[in-house]
Amino acid sequence: MKHLTHLVFIALFLLLALFVAGCGEVITKPTATIFAPTATPTTTRPSATPTSSPTGTPIPATPEPTHTPTPEPTPIIHTLQAGDTLIGLAREYGVTVQAIQEANGITDPRGLLVGQQIIIPTDPEARLSAGTPTPEPAPPPIDVSPLTFWRQSNALWALGQVFSKNDVSLEDVLVQVDLLDAEGGILASAQTPLQQYMLAPGELAGFDLRFSPPPSSFISYYAHIVSARPAHASFYHRDLTIENVLAQEAGESVYTLSGQVVNTGADPARAIYVSAILYDGDGQVVAVRRMPTDPATLQPGETAFFSAEFIPVRLPVSDYRLLAEGQRILSPND
Repeated sequence: MKHLTHLVFIALFLLLALFVAGCGEVITKPTATIFAPTATPTTTRPSATPTSSPTGTPIPATPEPTHTPTPEPTPIIHTLQAGDTLIGLAREYGVTVQAIQEANGITDPRGLLVGQQIIIPTDPEARLSAGTPTPEPAPPPIDVSPLTFWRQSNALWALGQVFSKNDVSLEDVLVQVDLLDAEGGILASAQTPLQQYMLAPGELAGFDLRFSPPPSSFISYYAHIVSARPAHASFYHRDLTIENVLAQEAGESVYTLSGQVVNTGADPARAIYVSAILYDGDGQVVAVRRMPTDPATLQPGETAFFSAEFIPVRLPVSDYRLLAEGQRILSPND
């Protein structure tokens, strides 16, 4: 009996060993595959198309002048004095009180002050004589040539000349140049007198004017005569002859002029000067200058000298124009 029990025990032990042998495979946890995290893609924004900074419009050799508009009457500026009234001003200038009020935005005349400047309109609709307006004087027939422009770091120069189509001599001729944008609006204005004091019939005279500060750019310009009046011709001495002129380039950008002035008239002359206009090969004005003489006063038959250096807008200088002018020494009977 013990032997049988022992055999059973051995059999059970063998069965258990076989079972354990069949289940003895070790299951390991699979190693996780580690993936490097994908970098977040950087969104590439299209770079903005670079916008070039606006630059000044290059000044053409001859900017396009605008068509001459129909001349408009120039308003009168009246500085109020003690005792002035709108009714009195209207009677004095031959316009309506309403026209003065509208031109100045006056709603209460009691607010006017001594020293205040009042615009007196001169258009036909403002006149008291409705239907029969007084004709406005036409501007003098003076042509302004195409201008030459020269830009510096802080200024813009305009050079040109005028031609008189009048049958009388003029003085106090004032030129105005307006620089315009694409819509015709005025960007800048400047005025200047001519280089010579008297402008005789059929005569040329030069001028130059300066815009400071200048606009960064402009599209066109309008050059016109602001004012002129008949000259006191007897006051000016024009019997002056220019002789022995020497003109030459004196370096990369310098041009010199020198010569003599002879008083060929019967009267003494004082305050004598020589006005000069220099031209390039296209006939454009490239320099203007007023040169004093030495001495400045000449008796009949005497000679004076002049000399000056120019820096023309461009070289070479192809031609020039010179004119000598002085003042007569008037007697008490003149």
